[in-house]
Amino acid sequence: CSYINCLPVTLASVPGDANDRSGDCTALKLRRFTRRVTQIYDDALPPHRVTVGQLGILAGLRRSRGIAIGELAERLSTVASTLSRLLGPLKAAALLSVETDPDDRRAKLLRLTEAGAAKVHAAAPSWQAAQDRVADLLSRQRLAALQFILDDAFGYL
Repeated sequence: CSYINCLPVTLASVPGDANDRSGDCTALKLRRFTRRVTQIYDDALPPHRVTVGQLGILAGLRRSRGIAIGELAERLSTVASTLSRLLGPLKAAALLSVETDPDDRRAKLLRLTEAGAAKVHAAAPSWQAAQDRVADLLSRQRLAALQFILDDAFGYL
């Protein structure tokens, strides 16, 4: 079901009755799961003063000599407005810079600073600990299966 189509049934039905399909909603299940996994990563990162989303942005800039916000958003499978909200604290902490694109003066390029690269390097062990925690909670076999399913399904969306 689509997230929107689940809501009327979910809201109109009483849990446990014949019309209750709230447990069938893929969007709700995925959101619940991703919130829990994100929390595991965020719990591991406080010493580095970044969230897993911010660390993902910084890591995404490592291989770039400058990338447009829209292009990075596409690479990270998010929208530019969501990405822009995450950029403010990173820019304020001098972990990335926002510069005018020399080829298109209207566009802005994001670049990882030396401090940003150092932050990614310093946070890597905590990130790995979160990776290991998720693998331990799910089991390595389930995690491998989940990653296979997600990689495979992503090609259809």
